[in-house]
Amino acid sequence: MTDAEATRLREDYLTRLDEAMSALPHRVAGDIRQGIEEELTGLDAEAAALRIAQLGDPRAIAREAQDEVPAPPVVVVAPVPAASAVPSRPATSTRGFAIAAALTLAFGGFVLPFLGWVVGAVLVCLSPLWKAWEKAVAILTPLGAVILAWIITGSMAFSAGSSSGSSSGTGTPPETAVNPLVPDMFGFGSVHLLLIILAVVIVPAAGLWLLWRLRGRSAD
Repeated sequence: MTDAEATRLREDYLTRLDEAMSALPHRVAGDIRQGIEEELTGLDAEAAALRIAQLGDPRAIAREAQDEVPAPPVVVVAPVPAASAVPSRPATSTRGFAIAAALTLAFGGFVLPFLGWVVGAVLVCLSPLWKAWEKAVAILTPLGAVILAWIITGSMAFSAGSSSGSSSGTGTPPETAVNPLVPDMFGFGSVHLLLIILAVVIVPAAGLWLLWRLRGRSAD
């Protein structure tokens, strides 16, 4: 056999070896190929054929090498816990809700007499942006003013009726001329006038006071 035949045998064996070791790590396959190539280099055709026969099937070499390659470490990836859902902020804790509540308390009665004010009072109580005493002042002040107006008006009307009855000898109050241009200070007209003043002045003032107290506050 000639040297050309020895080269052909060597290259053919190395080619089959490369194909068999294609699944091996590159470093391992490279080391095996280099070692076998060095063994076959410089041999004549007869010696090369004998050595190739001794080495055996390239696939058997690849299987042995695969068995000796350490298995890659198994990386256990811990499941990533789902991000805890951020609790959504309730609508009642926002500044927008508080502003709407104060405006409803101030002017809701003009849209729905008394009922609009009640709705505003409930909304104000639901908002956490005011302190308890602020809510109490804004809600109880108009109520207290109404009760006080009724008490004062009733007391004055009772006093006027008593004095008129005692001044007449028979117990029958004398007839007095009533000027339609002068408001009845002790009757329904005065109560009605006080309620109008409460609706126009005190109730809106309480709601606007809450807005003033709200400045610079947030739910955080």
